[in-house]
Amino acid sequence: MNELAIVALSPLGVALGHRLARELGRGEVVSIAGSARQTLQDVFCTGRPLVCIMALGIVVRILGPVIRNKGLDPPVVVVDEAGQFALSVLGGHEPGANALAREVAQALGAVPVITTASDVLGLPAVDLIGQSWGWKREREEHLTRLAAAVVRGETIGVYQDVGRRDWCEAFGGWPETFVEIPSWPPPHEFAGYLWISDRSWEVGNHAPVVVYRPPTLVLGVGCRRGTAWTAMEMLFQSVCQSQGFSPCSLGVVATISLKADEPGLQEFAARHGVPLRCFAPEELARVPDIPTPSEKVRAKIGVAGVAEPAAMLAAGTTSLIVPKVRGERVTMALARRVDA
Repeated sequence: MNELAIVALSPLGVALGHRLARELGRGEVVSIAGSARQTLQDVFCTGRPLVCIMALGIVVRILGPVIRNKGLDPPVVVVDEAGQFALSVLGGHEPGANALAREVAQALGAVPVITTASDVLGLPAVDLIGQSWGWKREREEHLTRLAAAVVRGETIGVYQDVGRRDWCEAFGGWPETFVEIPSWPPPHEFAGYLWISDRSWEVGNHAPVVVYRPPTLVLGVGCRRGTAWTAMEMLFQSVCQSQGFSPCSLGVVATISLKADEPGLQEFAARHGVPLRCFAPEELARVPDIPTPSEKVRAKIGVAGVAEPAAMLAAGTTSLIVPKVRGERVTMALARRVDA
């Protein structure tokens, strides 16, 4: 995340800004007394989170012309020069202005002012579900409509077959307007849907539907030396397509320690933004009853397989959802984590 910018107009505001930076242990204090409009707009356009110590009206008038959309704009918090209030102004949920306002208020002994409807009504913010656990989101185009249905108190259908079940606790518990759907498709129409799954089933024409992908899939990989990441990607996409899993739910890539320095494996994991876990041969050898052992692999590296036991160890399970699949110079197996 870009460094926090604490922007002030007056000497009193600058002094409060330095106090805030000390209390937070971070933040650059910027005085904009000489060229308020240009400097504040320039800092905003860098994408840095902003704490503006000045009147709310000044901030609104200056930043209005450069505001783009909530997916691109940085969070903005406004603090009065007496340090009494910290107002979340732009980017309340996903960009983090609400959280920043609470942090600033705690540092200054001020009152946080949060006006987003889901927060004040004690309802789940549908753009933040599973965020701290790395859940990915699809069907972004439905997000605004679903959020509006939630705050209107309309009935929302929730289908979930994987991932942590306590995600609602971050929002104060399960709302009365949320109804769990035991199977898909839903038995009847709801005002909107949350769909939490690592499966790539067709969601259908129900709308609005927002899909969350918990990082439940653990991919075990065995490969020959020098195998390109593109060969791994091709086999992974093929496995997901044929077995009905979403590549977006990949959470971990696992292999044997002998392959820890393989550039192709490192690149494959990096491109998916997931960790590469490596297990010693003796750890893999202790995994009992792997589905497809190979005497050829055992003769070469001392264990009967890599992809299958690595997937099971990294997932903390004794079973696979996809046994070993062979590709060109690479093998793969899938296991599923239950705590993702």
